Amino acid sequence: MKATILKIAFASVLISVVFIGKSFANTNTLQYDICVSNKNSAISNSYNDNRRKIRIGFTAPNTLHRQLLLTEDTNATSGIDWGYDGAYYVTEYDDMYWLIEGQMFTIQGTDIVDETSSFPLGFHTNTDGLSTIGIDGLENISEEFNIYLYDKELEVYHNLRESIYEFYADAGEYLDRFELVFTDSQQPSSSLSIKENEITNLEIYYSSTINALVLNNKSNTTLKGLSIYNTAGQLVYNYVLNESSTRQEIQFNNQLPTGIYIVLIETGHETFSQKMLIY
Repeated sequence: MKATILKIAFASVLISVVFIGKSFANTNTLQYDICVSNKNSAISNSYNDNRRKIRIGFTAPNTLHRQLLLTEDTNATSGIDWGYDGAYYVTEYDDMYWLIEGQMFTIQGTDIVDETSSFPLGFHTNTDGLSTIGIDGLENISEEFNIYLYDKELEVYHNLRESIYEFYADAGEYLDRFELVFTDSQQPSSSLSIKENEITNLEIYYSSTINALVLNNKSNTTLKGLSIYNTAGQLVYNYVLNESSTRQEIQFNNQLPTGIYIVLIETGHETFSQKMLIY
């Protein structure tokens, strides 16, 4: 009798595995989210998880969405902790991951998350274009707790609790551009801080008459692209430049609000910036 019951139970498990495997094999989703427990589950769980959790979402130009989880746990450290960190296994053409001691993870556990903390993020993309980084979810995080994305390339601190961060990147691997931080105290003057530099014999100015940026490329420097950011670090305009043209007029489809903007110009190997009043 016992043997019969065991055989039936074992057969049921096999059937369940077959159906689950089939459901995963037929899925075409391009969304990789960290699962959240179902509060309405029939299986009761008396454990009350008070750990702080931050879920960061990366959406690539091809619309693939990767969710990353950061958990504050007193049993973890800032290094690699097996059992608290989830290794990165599934590789997509466009993807993002935590970087811990040079290795890639989709889940990171750490002992403390405060204003002194910083968590490097790496990503790669197979497509030139716009991507976004934002908050997918928060658990046990107070309303007063600030969460910033630091763009090291543009020297921008963006408040993720206010809006997602949109940025442009050429195809490639980026392992030293972004960090998740929790203060913008390093830039007391504004929410966007950037070093200005110049390209020799390149003149750029705003013409209110034609509502356009004018570029005079006197030295025929190879120019690839132009991006405009507001002082909150948000990308408001992106334009592909004509590499061979000595003069270009970049007209805006819509009138930008009067204010100070950061104009970034990409050459073959560097990015140059200039603050500009647009009115």
